[in-house]
Amino acid sequence: MSYMNDCIAETAQALHRIRHDYLPELATPGHWQDRYRTMMGLAKQLPILPEERRPSSALIEGCESRAWLLHYFNAVEDKHYFVFESDARIVKALLAVLLCQINGMSSQEFKACQLEQCLHQLHLTQHLSQSRSKGLGYIIKRLQQLQSAL
Repeated sequence: MSYMNDCIAETAQALHRIRHDYLPELATPGHWQDRYRTMMGLAKQLPILPEERRPSSALIEGCESRAWLLHYFNAVEDKHYFVFESDARIVKALLAVLLCQINGMSSQEFKACQLEQCLHQLHLTQHLSQSRSKGLGYIIKRLQQLQSAL
């Protein structure tokens, strides 16, 4: 579990940086190509989850690219944390943009969060291909299942 604790901490730090340093830039209307390049850079800032740490239960079914989403709940702090990986940088970047807004939330905050709004307010989804949008929908569905379980 020590490795996963380190991975959770590294991911949380990276998501914090993304939220504070890059999310404002992504929220500013501009050319899609500039925003796309920024997002591709975000994926490189995140820790890599080794293959042996990607359980099949965390694989998001329905995504064109393989994507894993692991959820950890710290009951003592009442905080929800996420670790994720994808074999496509744009998917990893989209996950980062979404999860940087919810990582570390309390159960009450997480349950109340409107996940679709986290991405729609950044005007990113309108530029995605139909298959990427569909895959993103499966990721949001997995997060909503976690919300419903609270």
